[in-house]
This record gives sequence, C-alpha cells and structure tokens, in this order.
Amino acid sequence: EDALSELIYEGAIQRERPAPVDVFILPKRELWGTLGGSHSITKEAKKRGEEPGVKIINWQLVDAWPSIARRLALDPGDQVQIMERLRLADDAPVAIEISYFPAKFYPGITPDLFTEEGSGQSSFAVMEQKFGLKSEKAFDEVTVVCLEKREADYLQVDPGTPVLQRFRVTLSDKGIPIKASRAVWLFRAGYQMG
Repeated sequence: EDALSELIYEGAIQRERPAPVDVFILPKRELWGTLGGSHSITKEAKKRGEEPGVKIINWQLVDAWPSIARRLALDPGDQVQIMERLRLADDAPVAIEISYFPAKFYPGITPDLFTEEGSGQSSFAVMEQKFGLKSEKAFDEVTVVCLEKREADYLQVDPGTPVLQRFRVTLSDKGIPIKASRAVWLFRAGYQMG
C-alpha cells in the first residue's frame, strides 16, 4: 500500500475514481514535472528532448480592465493585446498560456511573430528581438487549480483535472512591467534533489 501511494504521488500511476481503491491505471502520457527557473515551456520541452510547438487560440486587443491595469502600471485608456496560446510538446498539448501585452510597447505586434519555428515560439525572444524589450525579472504567483471545460478540452483531459497555474508579471531592465501572463500546465507531483 505504501509503495502504491508513493507511485501515485510521483505520477507514475494514478488512482481512477470512483473505482475501488485497489484499481490503478497508467497515465495516458507522462505528465510534466514542476517547471523551474524561468518557467519557460519552450526550454522545458527541449530539456525533455521534445519538440516545442504552439497554436494561437485567441488574439484580441481590448481596453485594460482595472486589475490588469494595476498589475501592469497602465494609464487610463491604455489597451492590452491578449494572446492565448496552446503549447505543445511533440504535438501533444501540455499547457495554455494567456499573455497580456501593454499595446503601447508593442506597435505593429502580430500573431505570426509568435508562431514561427525555433525561438519565435518564445514570447521573451520576440519581446527582445522585435521590440527591444529585455526582461530582467518577474514576479510569480503559483497555485493549483482545477480546469474548467474549455481549457480541459484544449489540453485533452477531463474537466476538474488539477493543474499548476502561474500568474507572472515581467519587468524590463528599466523596471517597467512589459508583460503579464497566466499559464496552466499539466504536471506530476514530485521534487528534484540537489
């Protein structure tokens, strides 16, 4: 029983509810470990030997609402470019990331900048190479949430599946907020030694 509990905790097997306690199934695919460091989905995929991919599922320019305006230190009337991307590893969905770009810092921004092969999939590479905005540091809020149906469908899991959610505000080398993002990704419980 202790060995099975440990395997469940490490994500090697999962308990299927409401099946009897002694019935276990293997996950459909290996889930991601907790992202460390920069929390870069592109870097994590490459580290795992997987090919990162991306698909834009929402792109819209909107007036900044109070909570995002406060987090990005925006002025009244400022707009935010929203980009929602489905992130892939070897063509399997692993995360959804919603980016909020202060429109005044990104003149001429287009969705194709974020779907190019290679470093174009990294929003940080686009921010620096195309707009001269170098990210220096970020502040993260990381929580566990349960997926609602829309995001669960994109990630090909059941609604209610627990996922890691990270809300991040990125500051430039001049200390100005240049991006906020909300990301949810599939993960497995575990830890790294050393």
